[in-house]
Amino acid sequence: MAALVLAATGCSSGATATGTPGTAVDTKGMDPGTVAVQYSTALFSGQFDRASSFVLPRERGVLKVLFTGMNNSSVRAKDLGVGSVKAKADSATVVLTGKMCSSGVIPKGATVKPRQNEKCVENHRRDTSDPAFKLAACKSSGKWYVCFPKFDEAMHQGSASTSTQVVTPSPRSSK
Repeated sequence: MAALVLAATGCSSGATATGTPGTAVDTKGMDPGTVAVQYSTALFSGQFDRASSFVLPRERGVLKVLFTGMNNSSVRAKDLGVGSVKAKADSATVVLTGKMCSSGVIPKGATVKPRQNEKCVENHRRDTSDPAFKLAACKSSGKWYVCFPKFDEAMHQGSASTSTQVVTPSPRSSK
C-alpha cells in the first residue's frame, strides 16, 4: 500500500494548501505545478476530500479506492517542491522533490504508534526517473487537474474487452 500511496501522490513547490479541510477547490487559472502543490499538501495533511478536488473529476474514484481506511496520521511529507514541469498541450508531467512517508492503513483503536511502520522516500533531483516522484496532470475544460493516465487507460481497455457484440442469427435459429 505504501508504494501505491507514494505513486499516487504528487508534491510540488513549497506552497501550502489554502482554505478549510474538505473545501472543494476550483483549479481555474492554476498551472500544473500549483495544482500538484495544492493536491500534495492536502493529501499529505490527510485532507483526502480536499485532495480529490484537484483530481480530474472522472478519476476521483481512484483516490477513494487507494485511500480507503487511511487517516491523517497515515501519510506525511516534508519540504515538498517542484523539480520540473514538462507540459505539452493538455498534459504535463511534474517531477517532485522532498520527502514522502506512508505508514499504510492503521485500524481504528490500534495501539501501534502511527510512524512505527512508516516507509519514507526522498528525492532532491530535478529530473528523477523515480515514478514515486512523478505526477501526471491533465487539462480539461481549460483547467489543470492531477490525473492517473494508467488507470484511465486500464479502464478503457477493460470496458473494450467487456463490450457486447451484435451477433447475426443464423437462418436455422430464426424458426
